[in-house]
Amino acid sequence: MSAWIFSKRVLAGAIAAAGIFCVGLAGANAADVGPRYAKAAAAGAAWDWSGFYLGADVGGASQTTSSGRSEFFENEPDSPTTQSQAPSSSSAIGGVHLGYNWQVSRLVFGVEGDWQWTKSSYSFCRETDTFGVPCRDNGFGFVTVQSETQGIGTLRGRLGYAFDRVLLYGTGGLALADLRSTITVDCRVNGCGHDGTKNLSAQNFSSLSTGWVAGVGAEVMLSPNLIVRSEYLHVDVGSVSDKLNLALVNCSSGGPCGASWSRNQRYDIGRIGFSYKFGGAARVN
Repeated sequence: MSAWIFSKRVLAGAIAAAGIFCVGLAGANAADVGPRYAKAAAAGAAWDWSGFYLGADVGGASQTTSSGRSEFFENEPDSPTTQSQAPSSSSAIGGVHLGYNWQVSRLVFGVEGDWQWTKSSYSFCRETDTFGVPCRDNGFGFVTVQSETQGIGTLRGRLGYAFDRVLLYGTGGLALADLRSTITVDCRVNGCGHDGTKNLSAQNFSSLSTGWVAGVGAEVMLSPNLIVRSEYLHVDVGSVSDKLNLALVNCSSGGPCGASWSRNQRYDIGRIGFSYKFGGAARVN
């Protein structure tokens, strides 16, 4: 519970700081720009958001799981049933983005791709038998699950409305997460569950899981080429499953035995960033 509260506080702080940052910039620019361009604004002029841009982001990410299920399976009547887990974690996140905008009057249409590096991880352990205990081998063994997200990428469409130097937008599209997991079965005292064969087995899993992303953001154009942004994204890469099958010599009934971990993987990301816009006129009429 404390990890869950901590992750939520970190993410809330990142989003709040990002929002205050952009709102402050928007207000400063509105106060600055209004009198200076009052004449041009009256003529219907606006800053031009069209063109390619490249930039970088930094922020915080909260990783959560839902419908998490772990199991140590063997053909024995008192083997533990499936257990439910919902681990979560938070970490810093940072990366790069590249995109293009088209502006039609005050509407801005765009497409953007980005990749963010992170080290969001969690771990937990469980017993292999109803007489066992989690995280300690009392003669029946135990299972440890570790998982880490190393990167998140998105390819999104964007639709926004430009208030001169300020752009408010919604965004959504495809998401990709680079997931690394390890399942370890530690049965070095008397074997796993009902089996007497001592063993220590581990397997690493690597997957690129795909799903969807949606979010909102605000940008402020400080100059014809420099843009700052604040953004919130929700990423859902769906169901992910890992399974470790032990060698049959470790299965007392001769049938399959081992451990598995399945879950739905989600992320909430709050970040700020900057972009450099290439070429294009400073203002359009």
